[in-house]
Amino acid sequence: MLPFEQLNHLNAEERLGYTLGEIMKKKASMMVWMTGFILLSGTAAFAENSFERELVVKDQTRSMKVESVFKELIKAYEDEDAQAFLALVSDERFRQDYITFTDALYSDCRTFDIHQVDYWIDRIVPDNVKQFLYVKWEKRYETLDNGRQNTARGYSRFLFDEVNGKYLLVELAGNSLFGGSLKEWNDELPKIAGAVVTKESNPGPVTDPCAPGSVAGCTLENCEINGGYWYNNQCNATPEPVVTPCAPGSLFGCVEGNCMENGGYWYNGQCNTTPDPTALPDLEIASFSYINPAPGVFVVSFAVRNTGTSSTTAPTTLSWQSISGPPGSESIPVITAGSTSHFKTTVAYEPQGQAEIDPDRQIAESNEDNNLFSITAP
Repeated sequence: MLPFEQLNHLNAEERLGYTLGEIMKKKASMMVWMTGFILLSGTAAFAENSFERELVVKDQTRSMKVESVFKELIKAYEDEDAQAFLALVSDERFRQDYITFTDALYSDCRTFDIHQVDYWIDRIVPDNVKQFLYVKWEKRYETLDNGRQNTARGYSRFLFDEVNGKYLLVELAGNSLFGGSLKEWNDELPKIAGAVVTKESNPGPVTDPCAPGSVAGCTLENCEINGGYWYNNQCNATPEPVVTPCAPGSLFGCVEGNCMENGGYWYNGQCNTTPDPTALPDLEIASFSYINPAPGVFVVSFAVRNTGTSSTTAPTTLSWQSISGPPGSESIPVITAGSTSHFKTTVAYEPQGQAEIDPDRQIAESNEDNNLFSITAP
Protein backbone atom coordinates (compact mmCIF):
# COMPACT_ATOMS: atom_id res chain seq x y z
CA MET A 1 0.00 0.00 0.00
CA LEU A 2 1.32 3.51 -0.95
CA PRO A 3 2.06 6.09 1.76
CA PHE A 4 -0.53 8.85 2.19
CA GLU A 5 1.86 11.53 0.81
CA GLN A 6 2.36 9.61 -2.48
CA LEU A 7 -1.40 8.96 -2.77
CA ASN A 8 -2.05 12.77 -2.78
CA HIS A 9 0.01 13.20 -5.97
CA LEU A 10 -2.26 10.79 -7.95
CA ASN A 11 -5.16 12.13 -9.98
CA ALA A 12 -8.72 10.87 -9.43
CA GLU A 13 -8.53 8.20 -12.15
CA GLU A 14 -5.22 6.83 -10.78
CA ARG A 15 -6.57 6.83 -7.21
CA LEU A 16 -9.70 4.88 -8.28
CA GLY A 17 -7.61 2.24 -10.08
CA TYR A 18 -5.28 1.83 -7.12
CA THR A 19 -8.21 1.42 -4.66
CA LEU A 20 -9.93 -1.24 -6.79
CA GLY A 21 -6.67 -3.20 -7.03
CA GLU A 22 -6.21 -3.23 -3.27
CA ILE A 23 -9.75 -4.40 -2.75
CA MET A 24 -9.26 -7.29 -5.20
CA LYS A 25 -6.04 -8.33 -3.43
CA LYS A 26 -7.83 -8.40 -0.05
CA LYS A 27 -10.72 -10.45 -1.50
CA ALA A 28 -8.28 -12.96 -2.97
CA SER A 29 -6.45 -13.23 0.35
CA MET A 30 -9.74 -13.80 2.17
CA MET A 31 -10.75 -16.52 -0.29
CA VAL A 32 -7.45 -18.33 0.23
CA TRP A 33 -7.88 -18.17 4.01
CA MET A 34 -11.50 -19.42 3.92
CA THR A 35 -10.57 -22.28 1.54
CA GLY A 36 -7.78 -23.36 3.86
CA PHE A 37 -10.09 -23.25 6.85
CA ILE A 38 -12.69 -25.37 5.09
CA LEU A 39 -10.07 -27.91 4.03
CA LEU A 40 -8.66 -28.14 7.54
CA SER A 41 -12.15 -28.52 9.04
CA GLY A 42 -13.06 -31.19 6.52
CA THR A 43 -9.87 -33.13 7.21
CA ALA A 44 -10.55 -33.07 10.94
CA ALA A 45 -14.12 -34.19 10.43
CA PHE A 46 -13.01 -37.00 8.13
CA ALA A 47 -10.43 -38.17 10.63
CA GLU A 48 -13.02 -38.24 13.41
CA ASN A 49 -15.52 -40.24 11.32
CA SER A 50 -12.81 -42.70 10.25
CA PHE A 51 -11.86 -43.34 13.89
CA GLU A 52 -15.46 -44.01 14.82
CA ARG A 53 -15.89 -46.38 11.90
CA GLU A 54 -12.76 -48.27 12.97
CA LEU A 55 -14.18 -48.69 16.49
CA VAL A 56 -17.45 -50.03 15.07
CA VAL A 57 -15.62 -52.53 12.87
CA LYS A 58 -13.49 -53.67 15.83
CA ASP A 59 -16.59 -54.14 18.02
CA GLN A 60 -18.31 -56.12 15.28
CA THR A 61 -15.25 -58.35 14.86
CA ARG A 62 -15.02 -58.94 18.60
CA SER A 63 -18.72 -59.76 18.76
CA MET A 64 -18.30 -62.36 16.04
CA LYS A 65 -15.37 -63.93 17.91
CA VAL A 66 -17.38 -64.07 21.14
CA GLU A 67 -20.36 -65.67 19.37
CA SER A 68 -18.03 -68.29 17.86
CA VAL A 69 -16.48 -69.13 21.25
CA PHE A 70 -19.93 -69.40 22.86
CA LYS A 71 -21.01 -71.79 20.10
CA GLU A 72 -17.95 -73.97 20.90
CA LEU A 73 -18.89 -73.91 24.61
CA ILE A 74 -22.41 -75.15 23.82
CA LYS A 75 -21.08 -77.99 21.64
CA ALA A 76 -18.59 -79.13 24.29
CA TYR A 77 -21.35 -79.03 26.92
CA GLU A 78 -23.75 -81.06 24.74
CA ASP A 79 -20.94 -83.57 24.13
CA GLU A 80 -20.31 -83.66 27.91
CA ASP A 81 -16.64 -82.95 27.16
CA ALA A 82 -15.56 -81.03 30.26
CA GLN A 83 -11.93 -80.73 29.13
CA ALA A 84 -12.87 -79.15 25.81
CA PHE A 85 -15.24 -76.78 27.63
CA LEU A 86 -12.64 -75.67 30.20
CA ALA A 87 -10.14 -75.00 27.41
CA LEU A 88 -12.41 -72.05 26.54
CA VAL A 89 -12.39 -70.70 30.12
CA SER A 90 -9.58 -68.53 31.53
CA ASP A 91 -8.55 -69.92 34.91
CA GLU A 92 -6.26 -66.93 35.53
CA ARG A 93 -8.83 -64.21 34.83
CA PHE A 94 -11.90 -66.05 36.05
CA ARG A 95 -13.78 -63.68 38.37
CA GLN A 96 -15.51 -66.37 40.41
CA ASP A 97 -14.27 -69.46 42.23
CA TYR A 98 -12.73 -71.45 39.39
CA ILE A 99 -12.54 -74.70 41.42
CA THR A 100 -16.25 -74.52 42.31
CA PHE A 101 -17.13 -73.93 38.67
CA THR A 102 -15.07 -76.91 37.43
CA ASP A 103 -16.67 -79.10 40.11
CA ALA A 104 -20.10 -77.93 38.95
CA LEU A 105 -19.30 -78.64 35.31
CA TYR A 106 -18.08 -82.18 36.05
CA SER A 107 -21.12 -82.69 38.27
CA ASP A 108 -23.37 -81.93 35.29
CA CYS A 109 -21.50 -84.55 33.22
CA ARG A 110 -22.02 -87.16 35.95
CA THR A 111 -25.62 -86.24 36.77
CA PHE A 112 -27.18 -85.43 33.39
CA ASP A 113 -27.35 -86.77 29.87
CA ILE A 114 -27.45 -83.49 27.92
CA HIS A 115 -29.70 -83.91 24.88
CA GLN A 116 -29.72 -80.42 23.36
CA VAL A 117 -29.23 -76.72 24.21
CA ASP A 118 -30.98 -74.08 22.09
CA TYR A 119 -30.05 -70.42 22.62
CA TRP A 120 -30.92 -66.97 21.34
CA ILE A 121 -28.44 -64.10 21.67
CA ASP A 122 -30.26 -61.07 23.11
CA ARG A 123 -27.42 -58.56 22.81
CA ILE A 124 -23.65 -58.08 23.06
CA VAL A 125 -22.41 -55.12 25.11
CA PRO A 126 -18.74 -54.09 24.64
CA ASP A 127 -16.61 -52.90 27.54
CA ASN A 128 -13.46 -51.83 25.74
CA VAL A 129 -11.93 -55.22 24.80
CA LYS A 130 -14.23 -57.24 27.07
CA GLN A 131 -17.62 -58.34 25.73
CA PHE A 132 -20.82 -59.05 27.70
CA LEU A 133 -23.02 -61.65 26.00
CA TYR A 134 -26.71 -61.84 27.05
CA VAL A 135 -28.43 -65.10 26.08
CA LYS A 136 -31.86 -66.69 26.40
CA TRP A 137 -31.66 -70.49 26.41
CA GLU A 138 -33.55 -73.77 26.68
CA LYS A 139 -31.86 -77.00 27.80
CA ARG A 140 -33.27 -80.54 27.41
CA TYR A 141 -31.61 -83.27 29.45
CA GLU A 142 -32.13 -86.53 31.35
CA THR A 143 -31.41 -87.07 35.04
CA LEU A 144 -29.38 -90.29 35.06
CA ASP A 145 -30.27 -91.64 38.51
CA ASN A 146 -34.00 -91.83 37.80
CA GLY A 147 -34.33 -91.46 34.01
CA ARG A 148 -36.44 -88.30 34.35
CA GLN A 149 -36.67 -86.13 31.22
CA ASN A 150 -36.32 -82.40 31.91
CA THR A 151 -36.49 -79.03 30.15
CA ALA A 152 -34.92 -75.95 31.78
CA ARG A 153 -35.09 -72.34 30.54
CA GLY A 154 -33.20 -69.24 31.58
CA TYR A 155 -31.57 -65.91 30.83
CA SER A 156 -27.84 -65.52 31.47
CA ARG A 157 -24.96 -63.13 31.01
CA PHE A 158 -21.48 -64.29 30.02
CA LEU A 159 -18.37 -62.09 30.13
CA PHE A 160 -15.53 -62.79 27.68
CA ASP A 161 -12.04 -61.29 27.75
CA GLU A 162 -9.26 -61.45 25.20
CA VAL A 163 -6.38 -63.64 26.39
CA ASN A 164 -3.38 -64.09 24.10
CA GLY A 165 -5.42 -63.12 21.06
CA LYS A 166 -8.39 -65.40 21.84
CA TYR A 167 -11.61 -64.68 23.70
CA LEU A 168 -12.19 -66.82 26.81
CA LEU A 169 -15.03 -67.01 29.33
CA VAL A 170 -14.23 -65.17 32.59
CA GLU A 171 -17.60 -64.73 34.35
CA LEU A 172 -21.16 -66.12 34.42
CA ALA A 173 -24.29 -64.51 35.85
CA GLY A 174 -28.06 -65.00 35.87
CA ASN A 175 -29.62 -68.44 35.44
CA SER A 176 -27.26 -71.40 35.60
CA LEU A 177 -26.96 -72.87 32.12
CA PHE A 178 -23.68 -74.61 32.99
CA GLY A 179 -23.08 -76.34 36.36
CA GLY A 180 -26.65 -76.21 37.61
CA SER A 181 -26.41 -79.58 39.35
CA LEU A 182 -24.12 -78.15 42.07
CA LYS A 183 -25.87 -75.96 44.66
CA GLU A 184 -22.64 -74.22 45.74
CA TRP A 185 -22.18 -72.90 42.21
CA ASN A 186 -25.80 -71.78 41.87
CA ASP A 187 -25.46 -69.80 45.10
CA GLU A 188 -22.38 -68.02 43.74
CA LEU A 189 -23.99 -66.77 40.49
CA PRO A 190 -24.75 -63.00 40.47
CA LYS A 191 -28.36 -62.04 39.79
CA ILE A 192 -29.24 -60.09 36.64
CA ALA A 193 -32.36 -58.35 35.41
CA GLY A 194 -34.50 -60.60 33.24
CA ALA A 195 -33.38 -63.88 34.81
CA VAL A 196 -36.17 -66.42 35.14
CA VAL A 197 -36.81 -69.25 37.55
CA THR A 198 -35.50 -72.48 36.00
CA LYS A 199 -38.28 -75.04 35.89
CA GLU A 200 -38.31 -78.70 34.99
CA SER A 201 -40.98 -80.22 32.78
CA ASN A 202 -41.98 -83.90 32.60
CA PRO A 203 -41.36 -84.46 36.31
CA GLY A 204 -41.76 -88.22 35.92
CA PRO A 205 -44.14 -90.68 37.55
CA VAL A 206 -45.95 -89.79 40.75
CA THR A 207 -44.27 -91.37 43.73
CA ASP A 208 -46.23 -94.27 45.21
CA PRO A 209 -47.75 -93.50 48.62
CA CYS A 210 -46.45 -95.16 51.75
CA ALA A 211 -49.19 -96.98 53.66
CA PRO A 212 -49.89 -100.44 55.05
CA GLY A 213 -50.40 -102.74 52.08
CA SER A 214 -48.71 -100.24 49.74
CA VAL A 215 -45.11 -99.86 50.86
CA ALA A 216 -43.39 -99.21 47.51
CA GLY A 217 -43.21 -95.48 48.27
CA CYS A 218 -41.88 -95.88 51.80
CA THR A 219 -38.45 -94.74 52.93
CA LEU A 220 -36.09 -96.30 55.43
CA GLU A 221 -37.64 -94.18 58.19
CA ASN A 222 -41.27 -95.24 57.65
CA CYS A 223 -40.95 -98.66 56.00
CA GLU A 224 -41.16 -100.85 59.09
CA ILE A 225 -44.02 -98.97 60.79
CA ASN A 226 -46.13 -99.52 57.65
CA GLY A 227 -45.51 -103.26 57.65
CA GLY A 228 -42.67 -103.32 55.16
CA TYR A 229 -39.21 -104.89 55.14
CA TRP A 230 -36.23 -102.73 54.19
CA TYR A 231 -33.55 -104.41 52.07
CA ASN A 232 -31.92 -103.91 48.66
CA ASN A 233 -32.28 -100.16 49.30
CA GLN A 234 -36.08 -100.28 49.09
CA CYS A 235 -39.16 -101.12 51.14
CA ASN A 236 -40.50 -104.59 50.33
CA ALA A 237 -43.82 -106.25 51.16
CA THR A 238 -42.19 -109.60 52.10
CA PRO A 239 -39.25 -110.45 54.38
CA GLU A 240 -35.80 -110.78 52.89
CA PRO A 241 -35.12 -114.41 51.86
CA VAL A 242 -32.66 -116.19 54.12
CA VAL A 243 -29.66 -117.35 52.12
CA THR A 244 -28.45 -120.78 53.22
CA PRO A 245 -24.70 -121.29 52.83
CA CYS A 246 -23.28 -124.03 50.64
CA ALA A 247 -20.99 -126.38 52.54
CA PRO A 248 -20.41 -130.14 52.97
CA GLY A 249 -23.38 -131.49 54.91
CA SER A 250 -25.42 -128.32 54.10
CA LEU A 251 -26.14 -128.41 50.39
CA PHE A 252 -29.44 -126.51 50.24
CA GLY A 253 -27.72 -123.23 49.37
CA CYS A 254 -25.47 -124.75 46.70
CA VAL A 255 -25.78 -124.00 43.01
CA GLU A 256 -24.75 -126.09 40.04
CA GLY A 257 -21.27 -124.56 39.99
CA ASN A 258 -20.35 -125.58 43.58
CA CYS A 259 -22.62 -128.55 44.27
CA MET A 260 -20.25 -131.36 43.33
CA GLU A 261 -17.20 -129.86 45.05
CA ASN A 262 -19.15 -129.83 48.31
CA GLY A 263 -20.09 -133.51 48.01
CA GLY A 264 -23.49 -133.09 46.38
CA TYR A 265 -25.16 -134.33 43.21
CA TRP A 266 -26.80 -131.82 40.93
CA TYR A 267 -30.03 -132.89 39.29
CA ASN A 268 -33.65 -131.78 39.14
CA GLY A 269 -32.44 -128.18 39.46
CA GLN A 270 -30.97 -128.58 42.95
CA CYS A 271 -28.02 -129.95 44.88
CA ASN A 272 -28.81 -133.35 46.39
CA THR A 273 -27.06 -135.49 48.98
CA THR A 274 -27.52 -138.73 47.01
CA PRO A 275 -26.78 -139.55 43.36
CA ASP A 276 -29.48 -139.24 40.77
CA PRO A 277 -31.08 -142.70 40.62
CA THR A 278 -31.69 -142.24 36.91
CA ALA A 279 -28.13 -141.04 36.15
CA LEU A 280 -25.55 -143.55 34.92
CA PRO A 281 -21.84 -143.45 34.14
CA ASP A 282 -20.52 -144.15 30.65
CA LEU A 283 -16.96 -145.50 30.43
CA GLU A 284 -14.86 -145.51 27.29
CA ILE A 285 -11.18 -145.98 26.46
CA ALA A 286 -9.86 -142.57 25.41
CA SER A 287 -6.41 -143.84 24.33
CA PHE A 288 -4.27 -147.02 24.33
CA SER A 289 -0.61 -147.30 23.26
CA TYR A 290 2.57 -149.19 24.13
CA ILE A 291 6.33 -149.19 23.56
CA ASN A 292 8.97 -151.99 23.56
CA PRO A 293 12.04 -150.47 25.28
CA ALA A 294 13.77 -153.88 25.71
CA PRO A 295 13.29 -157.52 24.70
CA GLY A 296 10.37 -158.99 26.64
CA VAL A 297 9.39 -155.59 28.11
CA PHE A 298 6.29 -153.69 27.00
CA VAL A 299 5.20 -150.44 28.64
CA VAL A 300 1.44 -149.95 28.17
CA SER A 301 -0.23 -146.49 28.59
CA PHE A 302 -3.98 -145.88 28.41
CA ALA A 303 -6.70 -143.45 29.54
CA VAL A 304 -10.30 -144.11 30.60
CA ARG A 305 -12.98 -141.41 30.39
CA ASN A 306 -16.40 -141.24 32.10
CA THR A 307 -18.76 -139.30 29.82
CA GLY A 308 -21.86 -140.16 31.84
CA THR A 309 -23.85 -138.09 34.32
CA SER A 310 -22.85 -140.12 37.38
CA SER A 311 -19.69 -141.53 38.91
CA THR A 312 -18.95 -145.23 38.74
CA THR A 313 -20.14 -146.99 41.87
CA ALA A 314 -17.23 -149.47 42.15
CA PRO A 315 -13.85 -150.33 40.63
CA THR A 316 -13.75 -152.23 37.35
CA THR A 317 -11.17 -153.71 34.96
CA LEU A 318 -9.60 -152.85 31.63
CA SER A 319 -8.28 -155.91 29.66
CA TRP A 320 -6.52 -156.43 26.32
CA GLN A 321 -5.39 -159.26 24.09
CA SER A 322 -1.72 -160.25 23.74
CA ILE A 323 0.52 -161.94 21.16
CA SER A 324 1.56 -165.45 22.25
CA GLY A 325 0.64 -164.86 25.86
CA PRO A 326 -2.20 -164.46 28.32
CA PRO A 327 -4.42 -161.34 28.11
CA GLY A 328 -3.28 -158.27 30.00
CA SER A 329 -5.47 -156.40 32.50
CA GLU A 330 -5.44 -153.47 34.89
CA SER A 331 -7.76 -152.51 37.75
CA ILE A 332 -9.63 -149.22 37.22
CA PRO A 333 -10.77 -147.33 40.33
CA VAL A 334 -13.94 -145.20 40.64
CA ILE A 335 -14.09 -142.41 38.03
CA THR A 336 -16.30 -139.40 38.60
CA ALA A 337 -18.66 -138.08 35.93
CA GLY A 338 -16.93 -135.98 33.28
CA SER A 339 -13.38 -136.90 34.34
CA THR A 340 -10.55 -138.88 32.71
CA SER A 341 -8.01 -141.13 34.46
CA HIS A 342 -4.57 -142.05 33.05
CA PHE A 343 -2.70 -145.32 33.69
CA LYS A 344 0.65 -146.97 32.87
CA THR A 345 1.84 -150.56 33.44
CA THR A 346 4.63 -152.94 32.25
CA VAL A 347 3.88 -156.42 30.85
CA ALA A 348 5.93 -159.25 29.30
CA TYR A 349 3.73 -159.85 26.25
CA GLU A 350 3.00 -157.52 23.37
CA PRO A 351 -0.62 -156.23 23.23
CA GLN A 352 -2.65 -156.83 20.09
CA GLY A 353 -6.23 -156.91 18.86
CA GLN A 354 -8.62 -155.03 21.10
CA ALA A 355 -8.79 -153.55 24.60
CA GLU A 356 -12.05 -153.45 26.56
CA ILE A 357 -13.23 -151.54 29.62
CA ASP A 358 -15.51 -153.30 32.11
CA PRO A 359 -15.52 -156.60 30.22
CA ASP A 360 -17.48 -158.37 32.99
CA ARG A 361 -20.21 -155.69 33.06
CA GLN A 362 -19.67 -154.82 36.67
CA ILE A 363 -20.80 -151.22 36.06
CA ALA A 364 -24.27 -150.32 34.81
CA GLU A 365 -23.66 -147.81 32.02
CA SER A 366 -25.86 -145.61 29.87
CA ASN A 367 -24.05 -146.95 26.77
CA GLU A 368 -22.50 -150.40 26.66
CA ASP A 369 -21.54 -150.22 22.97
CA ASN A 370 -18.46 -147.99 23.28
CA ASN A 371 -16.31 -150.12 25.59
CA LEU A 372 -13.95 -151.54 22.91
CA PHE A 373 -10.76 -149.93 21.53
CA SER A 374 -8.62 -151.24 18.62
CA ILE A 375 -4.92 -151.56 19.50
CA THR A 376 -2.45 -150.17 16.94
CA ALA A 377 1.17 -151.39 16.94
CA PRO A 378 3.77 -148.62 17.40
